[in-house]
Amino acid sequence: MEETTQSAVSRQLADLKNRSGLSIRAIARAMGYQNASSIQRYFSQDYSKPALPADFVAKLLPVLTGKGEQPVTREEVLALAPDSITDLEAALASPQAARPLEIKGQVAAGLWMEAGLFETDATRKATMAGDLRYPNEYQYLLQINGESLNRIARDGDFVLCLDYLEAGIDIRSGDLAVVERSRDGGHTIERTAKRIIRRDGGIELRPESDDPRFQDPIIFNELDEEATEVRIIAKILTVIRQIV
Repeated sequence: MEETTQSAVSRQLADLKNRSGLSIRAIARAMGYQNASSIQRYFSQDYSKPALPADFVAKLLPVLTGKGEQPVTREEVLALAPDSITDLEAALASPQAARPLEIKGQVAAGLWMEAGLFETDATRKATMAGDLRYPNEYQYLLQINGESLNRIARDGDFVLCLDYLEAGIDIRSGDLAVVERSRDGGHTIERTAKRIIRRDGGIELRPESDDPRFQDPIIFNELDEEATEVRIIAKILTVIRQIV
């Protein structure tokens, strides 16, 4: 008979339960289940999967966060999930998680788009939750305009963005990001969405497209003749596609 080994994530869950001071039954009740048996399997030595289901972690988040003499943190609970928790799973976590996100217009995924064009719809709201790893107020939606990210985000898709400065995160080479450039002494502000590649102190904005028009990367450095200032303003966390 093949033996199973309890996974690290199951042991971590048990540790968080112990720190919280809550019983499995109390946790189950707080998550909306009637009996401890509904969640017992995740604490079992027979649980061998590398992560817990995202919807389970989303429901667990408001139950464990802040509990115990050494308070359990959001990050510790979210680390139990396989990936970022967004949309439906986030809505299940708590009423606060489902606050509407602001739709801040469009962002070009082919050419640069001037600020006056992409900010015209700034007052629109979307009734979907953001990524629970970060405060909701640092997140917003942009609609993709163009085909140079169509391997990942098609024209008309929405991207969930995290404000780079407000969240205090590091943008890593390989991330998808919204990039802003300032020209004409700051009189012209433009934005685009690309994959970020850092090379020798410069920034390469790389398309992700099967369209032959969008295959060449855009490279900026200190010797740029247009004296262009480029900065990363948001990290793209996920793509949201509408089904018509």
